[in-house]
Amino acid sequence: MSPSFNYFLTPDILKQIEIFRNHSGTDRRDISLDLGVNQVNGSISGANVIKVGKLELNIPSEIIQFLDERTIYIWRTGHWEKWQAFDEKTAKYYKMVFVKPDKPPTIEISGIKMHITKEGDPQKDTQLKLKSLKRIEGILLDTCMGLGYTAIAAANHPAVEKVYCCEKDPVVFRFCQENPWSQSLFRQSKIHPLLYPIDQFVSTLPDFFVHTIIHDPPRFALAPELYSERFYSDLYRILIQGGEIYHYTGDPNRQTRRTSLPQKTRQLLIKTGFRQVKFAYAGLMARK
Repeated sequence: MSPSFNYFLTPDILKQIEIFRNHSGTDRRDISLDLGVNQVNGSISGANVIKVGKLELNIPSEIIQFLDERTIYIWRTGHWEKWQAFDEKTAKYYKMVFVKPDKPPTIEISGIKMHITKEGDPQKDTQLKLKSLKRIEGILLDTCMGLGYTAIAAANHPAVEKVYCCEKDPVVFRFCQENPWSQSLFRQSKIHPLLYPIDQFVSTLPDFFVHTIIHDPPRFALAPELYSERFYSDLYRILIQGGEIYHYTGDPNRQTRRTSLPQKTRQLLIKTGFRQVKFAYAGLMARK
């Protein structure tokens, strides 16, 4: 499955169009139609038209009229539509969410955001997770790919040889194929993206296969099997001696839990055999 190319409209671009609408003439400026990955010189006309080279895109008035701070529009088969989806099989609602100009988008699944975006930058969230590890090297396993930002950042480390990343949700995988910020997943030779459940994938791997593990699962309520002793035993088995794991947990329902999720997870990791299990950024870090 190869990535596709699309055009995108973000709230910051739509605000520019809203300011200039109904004016005569055109306004030349740098414009990004790929979520800020690239800036190109183009123009906005008072008739709600964006021109970049020979490309001419009409922006319907209703998009501008109902502008909000989070919605991204994607150009598909000759028309603009909100960058979102609903899966009838799982009854899940997916929405790609604008965070900040020239920064990667995040994704919400049934209202749950998949990145910490307090400072408007999912990449910073990724970097803080990676900094929780002392060594990032060899063969790395990113258990839950999501939009692939962690796998891409990890592959940029010179000591990393390969990155395997699993995503079991075909809707999320499709968003990766469309997302300009996720394209290195399919172009970087070190990275091997798999549309496959991680708990099934790790069961096929030999002992001592990976050097580093990034375990950034969905919330416990959405994937309890990825917080189980059985799954941790498989992660322990495939990790080399001395290898490290970062485990994102967050701290959901902190007020109502007798034992917090990070504390309970730490106890399970120790029981599984991991050592030096320490609290880290939004989760835990441990060593085999």
